[in-house]
Amino acid sequence: MKKQFAITLAMLIAIGAGLSCVFAAEYTKFSSKFVKNFEDCDAYTETETSQFEGKTFTTERSIVGWRNGFCKYQEVIKSADSSYKLDCTFTSIQLDDLYNAMKNRSKETVREELELFAEQTDPKTGKVKYVTRGTTTIKGNRAYVTWAKYQNNPYFCKPQKL
Repeated sequence: MKKQFAITLAMLIAIGAGLSCVFAAEYTKFSSKFVKNFEDCDAYTETETSQFEGKTFTTERSIVGWRNGFCKYQEVIKSADSSYKLDCTFTSIQLDDLYNAMKNRSKETVREELELFAEQTDPKTGKVKYVTRGTTTIKGNRAYVTWAKYQNNPYFCKPQKL
């Protein structure tokens, strides 16, 4: 019971940290080189610096390339007091969705409900699954909302505190 509570608490903290990092990313832009390489999942790395609520964030985005039929993407977000890493795998359909959102460049603000997940372990089998533990409303341009949708879903992106 204590182990399950600790795992659930750790997952909620990781998701909360991931959300704060994604919110910080709202104010950064994707370079045209990043977008061009992302279209076909060609290896590419770039580093961006942004400000959010008085904090400076450094984000290193790495398109690793195709691995086992998925586009592998990594993002490391650092601030003065914390560092997080997201390891993501996207299908070709998700890749197209993200690419089209970045290519759009619309500044129109959209709102979307973002599901919050918690890790749950089956006590009999030990198998881990993720359950919805609520939602939060996010707003931003299409690229921001689309990336947030994937980055905060543990089935696509796994957060890790460094």
